[in-house]
Amino acid sequence: MLNYRSLKDHVYEYISNQIREEALKPGERINENRICEALEVSRTPVREALLQLTLDGYIEQLPRRGFMVKSISLSRVHNIYEIIGALEALAATTCIRKERSIDFDQLEQMVVKMDQLIEAQAYEGYYQLQHEFHQMIIEASGNEDLNKMIGNLKKAFIKQAYTGADYDEYQNALRKTNEEHFQILKLMQAKDVIELRSFIQDVHWNSKYAFMEMLE
Repeated sequence: MLNYRSLKDHVYEYISNQIREEALKPGERINENRICEALEVSRTPVREALLQLTLDGYIEQLPRRGFMVKSISLSRVHNIYEIIGALEALAATTCIRKERSIDFDQLEQMVVKMDQLIEAQAYEGYYQLQHEFHQMIIEASGNEDLNKMIGNLKKAFIKQAYTGADYDEYQNALRKTNEEHFQILKLMQAKDVIELRSFIQDVHWNSKYAFMEMLE
């Protein structure tokens, strides 16, 4: 039997997957009763999960109207990319300037594994691993406030499952992104602060890839 917290987490995951797989679309109201019936749970953990999703920026609560899937404009994604690029560049350069401990071998293993996941079209696994790659660097900076700021900004995004449209563009974009992960690793190992900052901010978080964050 799941405890209360894990039950709320289970509902949270179910709803976020519904958004990711486009069963729930931006602007669509969320039917709480339908979720209760689908998961055979009471309204309490569903409401707790919805409130958490609201705090995390995936949905919004409408006065006296329940909850709705939140949409995000391409222009806002561009803005967020620019901010995250600057903050992640700060995290990475702080890490190497202060010579904080970081496992480069583990980062390299992640990059290799991400290549394999891309070719296998295992996109969920790829996104999870690339999150861990970035998070490992951010946490190595030792700056908890910076970690929280970046985390809050990234909560504006929720990945949709790949649906098959524009396959070549999507696949090539992921391959290029992972090549950039390897370049970030090389620059960190070389302790090239200037080039590392420029590469993360201007190349890796270039807003031309913002389309991959969009739920349409």
